[in-house]
Amino acid sequence: MIKNYIKMAWRNLFRNKAFSLTNLLGLTIGLTCTMLILLWVWDELGYDKFHANYNNTYQVIANRDFKNQIFTDRSMVFPLAGALENSSPQIKHAVVTTHQQSHILQNGEAKLKKDGYTVGEHFFDVFSWKFIKGNAATALPDAYSLVLTESAAKTLFGKDDPINKVVRIDNSYDSKVTAVIEDIPDNSTFQFDYVNRFNYLVDNEKRAMSEDKFILECIYTNCSGCRY
Repeated sequence: MIKNYIKMAWRNLFRNKAFSLTNLLGLTIGLTCTMLILLWVWDELGYDKFHANYNNTYQVIANRDFKNQIFTDRSMVFPLAGALENSSPQIKHAVVTTHQQSHILQNGEAKLKKDGYTVGEHFFDVFSWKFIKGNAATALPDAYSLVLTESAAKTLFGKDDPINKVVRIDNSYDSKVTAVIEDIPDNSTFQFDYVNRFNYLVDNEKRAMSEDKFILECIYTNCSGCRY
């Protein structure tokens, strides 16, 4: 019986070719669009959820009143991270980051313009990137350490082991590669090729730690049951 149904359907397809083609084309377009929409929704719902602390990580933003108009932004004063950590036992870590910045990374003849962030010391305590070489505990020991993504490391060093190799930053100072992480997923708020750490011995950053007028792009907190 089923065999007969199949034969009849097949004959009808060829008997009304234009009608069949129109219906098949419409069905194909509809299914394709549905699948693409579902994939997009799945990607959006998974944004940043690969971090182990996703449910307890919050971004600090500010509502500012300027001439009776409220503006919301992510710019924060530098000392806020320490103040947050000391304000409540529920806040385990607070990390400050710059906005995404472009710098020239150089190793020998290889010179590349890459995007990255300068971050506070608890960056890898709050965010759980996957390490290929090195680990979160020793990734950013000081201001002259550098963490590269896998693609950036391969571009700069080829097949050589990049760990403990020196990279020239903007032809002004050297940093040592201390870790390599997997390339950043597309559904991540952070998109970067490298991260390095603030240098609190530099005059600008030294003043920023004691003066409220110095602001950074954003602060993230890793909390236990708190809301900010």
